[in-house]
Amino acid sequence: MIFHFKILLWTLVFLFGLEIISSNPISASWSWYVFAILPLLIIAYISAKRLTKRSSDAFLPGLLALVAPTLLSLIDSPNARQLFVVLSALMYYFALLGIYRLRHAPTDQTAQAFLNTAAMAALFFFFSVLYGFYLNFSFPLWGLMLLYFFGTSLTSYQLFISVEREERRRVLIYSVLLGLIMGEMVWVMSFWPFGYLTTGALGLIFYFVCWDIAFDGFRKKLSLKKAVLRLLFFLVLSILLLASSPWRILV
Repeated sequence: MIFHFKILLWTLVFLFGLEIISSNPISASWSWYVFAILPLLIIAYISAKRLTKRSSDAFLPGLLALVAPTLLSLIDSPNARQLFVVLSALMYYFALLGIYRLRHAPTDQTAQAFLNTAAMAALFFFFSVLYGFYLNFSFPLWGLMLLYFFGTSLTSYQLFISVEREERRRVLIYSVLLGLIMGEMVWVMSFWPFGYLTTGALGLIFYFVCWDIAFDGFRKKLSLKKAVLRLLFFLVLSILLLASSPWRILV
């Protein structure tokens, strides 16, 4: 069942909060980020805890609550901002629906698909926001790599643990490896002359390919042929993305 009244209600609260942020002047200051993000983080925690009775399930909705307002501050067009608000609310609904259904039916493949979709969207927002800060503010590269590592590791852990709660050590190892890979990847991307959205999309494609390979390895269904095909898929998409993206002029 896709429709759930409580989840819809919490999503509308989240949507209302983003609408308030979108309709008010945005200034990139610490006080703005605290007052904009903190209420949404509290909403994400309460909504997840009410639905699943577990605090750990609040991570993914919390990540969306953290990065959505921040990425919103980098969007200038009112129409684009409104579209982004609606998209963020939809991903928030998917995240809550995924954790709720997996709480009651751990083998629910549809719920896992909802959770995976929300996680990929949250990571795209996360990668784009951090790289946008790196480009526009005096943000150190080592800090960017560290945040990529922690954000990727924690999100991967949330995805892996939703399908395997017995082998927690193995889940942790796979999650940390993906975090290290993305930390190195953003170091490589920092030398490329592309904007934050292009970099965020490229980072997401690379993460998805690595996560998919790791997921098959986790389920012991990985083969060399599958891994090679996924890497070729990454190369083709990356070439198409970079060829169609504007270059950032380096000074």
